[in-house]
Amino acid sequence: MDALITKLESLNSATKRTVDLLKTLFIKTEFKKGWMFGNGTWQSVPMLYYISSGLVRGSVEFKEDSYTLWMLENGFLIPSNGFLSQKGTSETIEFLKPTQAYILNLMRAEKLAKEDLNLYKMLLEIYEGNLLDGRKRELMLRIPNAKNRLEYFKMNNPELEKVMTDEHLAQMLRIDKKYYYSVKKAR
Repeated sequence: MDALITKLESLNSATKRTVDLLKTLFIKTEFKKGWMFGNGTWQSVPMLYYISSGLVRGSVEFKEDSYTLWMLENGFLIPSNGFLSQKGTSETIEFLKPTQAYILNLMRAEKLAKEDLNLYKMLLEIYEGNLLDGRKRELMLRIPNAKNRLEYFKMNNPELEKVMTDEHLAQMLRIDKKYYYSVKKAR
């Protein structure tokens, strides 16, 4: 729980009272390597996840291919089912390593946030951080040169790159596996 508390306290909108409240709302859980969830099976109740350790991959299927959207070693995992908008994406979550996590029931948090405006602010800041991370990934994918794309990824994810397989990294960078090895060697 120390990593979660440190992350919550680092938020600009954090107050001791709201961090203490969130500490009581997050429930510890773990996921085994190989577990997978799709929208229908893992989001009957909207949850916010904090991954304290492990390796998690989010992907989508299009036609007959799977596309990695993101990888996460630690940090907040935002559900893709559209808790507020009710417009989600069909995403698969895969646990690539045994993963320690904390779960926050968003329905319960929403009720409490009606009495605590700062709780809303902290949750909004968490969502905003996730949105900004997504924009960084989008920018990375718009970099036309594969070598520059790899450099950008490493600069923004130095620890994550160390735990990813070459196959997952190639998928994340949208580089064909054969070409990825030549890009990797060239650096």
